[in-house]
Amino acid sequence: MSKNSKKTIKKLAVGSMKTGRGKYSVMTFSIILTTVLFSSLFTVVGSVLSELRQSSMGQCSYLDPVAMLVCAAATVLFMLSGYLIIYNIFDLNLISDMKEYGLLKTVGTSGKQIRQMVKLRTRRLCLIAIPIGLMIGCGIGGWLLPMIGKFINTVGAGKGHVHMSIWIILFTSVFAYLTVAISSRKPCRKAAKISPVEAAHFTGGLKKNGKPKKRTFVVVLSLTLSLVMLNSAYTLIDSFSMDNYAENFIVSDFCIQDEFLDNAGANEKNVNAVDSSLLAEIGRQDGVEGIGNLYLTTGAHKFSTEVWSEIEKYFYSDEIVKMQIESFYTDEDYSLNDYLNEIHNKRTIDGNTYGMGELAAAKLEDVQTMDGDTSIDWAKFNSGSYVLAERWQYASDGFLNIVSPGDKVEIEGREYTVYALVDIPMIIEYPVYNPIECNFILPEDEYLSIYGEMSPMRTLVDVEDSKEAAFEEWIKSYTQNTSLSYTSKQSVIEDNKSFGQLFAIAGILVAVILGIIGVMNFGNTIIASIISRSHELAMLEAVGMTEKQQKRILLKEGFSYFAYTSVLTVIISSILNITAVKMFVNNLPMFSWHFRLTSLALCLPVILVVILIIPVAAYKRLSRRNLIERLKID
Repeated sequence: MSKNSKKTIKKLAVGSMKTGRGKYSVMTFSIILTTVLFSSLFTVVGSVLSELRQSSMGQCSYLDPVAMLVCAAATVLFMLSGYLIIYNIFDLNLISDMKEYGLLKTVGTSGKQIRQMVKLRTRRLCLIAIPIGLMIGCGIGGWLLPMIGKFINTVGAGKGHVHMSIWIILFTSVFAYLTVAISSRKPCRKAAKISPVEAAHFTGGLKKNGKPKKRTFVVVLSLTLSLVMLNSAYTLIDSFSMDNYAENFIVSDFCIQDEFLDNAGANEKNVNAVDSSLLAEIGRQDGVEGIGNLYLTTGAHKFSTEVWSEIEKYFYSDEIVKMQIESFYTDEDYSLNDYLNEIHNKRTIDGNTYGMGELAAAKLEDVQTMDGDTSIDWAKFNSGSYVLAERWQYASDGFLNIVSPGDKVEIEGREYTVYALVDIPMIIEYPVYNPIECNFILPEDEYLSIYGEMSPMRTLVDVEDSKEAAFEEWIKSYTQNTSLSYTSKQSVIEDNKSFGQLFAIAGILVAVILGIIGVMNFGNTIIASIISRSHELAMLEAVGMTEKQQKRILLKEGFSYFAYTSVLTVIISSILNITAVKMFVNNLPMFSWHFRLTSLALCLPVILVVILIIPVAAYKRLSRRNLIERLKID
């Protein structure tokens, strides 16, 4: 292609963009919206990955598979949304541009040159839109990060902050541009292949009367999808109930521990964080009803020949246990039999030894004592002759136990009888787990007599109801400048409130974006329909149809979109509400499901107004040209 040809194409592209500013403003906005989707997602993901690299783990080895799956799904959803936005708008704009391409074909412009012209327009739009979208999207990502950061298992100082790099900007820009390029390929090919005769009668997939063939379904589906998403998000917000969740989440009024103890991203966990000075201060606080300490020592437990024989016979012979061993302990050079032979000779199982005070022991669950009771007799347990054993957690039907009540076990050379099998509530146990581990619990005094004086891993505190607020204010102030943290009903509510907000914001943002897509698709479909029917509308006006009557026809068409959307939205929202949303909500302890269609009652009237305004506004703009000019259009 000669330099003169390139200059001519450039002038034609720039000139048509100047004369069609309104049309190209919509296209620019669609690219901005797409870039906002991508940049907000990649800002969040990039910042999270950067924080994981900079955390105390020193490497990105802890990545939640569910979080990665959500990010991948969000990327695909956002790219699909961006594609739909841009493709629909580029494709619909062909209706108004096609006569221009036909005229260019008539004067000898080749299909390749028209493709170059369309590509040049696309690049110029991207040059304007992508930087704007980047700024807006990065701002949204930065706004969301503090909430998302609370649910990321990292310990870096920059947790919840934006870690922006040139690579995030470049990746987002390239990703957005490729989405635009892919979305505009099919409309571009149509423009290049069309003949001058076809261009003169091009309707872009509309019927002879200007009404869309397949686009009605697409537009209605876009609007329906946005409203269904909004109603689902509203149901989640309305179902959020932290009081019940907090009651189930805590085992005592207050639980005090190291701030990184329950952070899965922390490499080192302080299991002796609650010092004696704090314990003394707690005891002096008004309204304290009880204090219970939990101590921890990690290490392997060795069993006698007799007990080990029973463990091998009933525990290591179970298929579930063998599957766990094969999954976590074996490789090509180390088989299941190798593992079983090795532990047979050692007679040891890795695990933890807990020390618990009376208040802490009272919080143990699913108690099964050697006497057949379902509660622990503290006086008997505290006699110094007994130990509790935690149930093994991996059985498919009930619990498969390593030892049984009445068995004799050794801890640091001392022999104890297993008094009961118990479950330690997940929120107070040591949050590091092995696929196969054996955990024992000793009474506090016996534990300290074996391991010596040490500080607790956790301290549980029960306080009079009327004094809880005062105690919380005191413990919050006490731990503020220390490495300690605490949980209480109020702190659980505060910490998890943002979880509900995150669901709400994410749901509403997706609903709003899909709503914009739906309205844009509707607007462009109606505008394309009116443009293709401009000659027909002019003819009707010439034979006596008033402007009011023509607007009424267009309003009737718009109302049909609203009617289809309303019916579909109510049906799909109701079905989704009582199935998927209910199932999802019932699996989250902080939610309590309620059937709701309130958001539809509020939003459908707004959609109706928008749907009725767009045809009238489009017709008004078209009717600015006088009747004779419109009659000349073929």
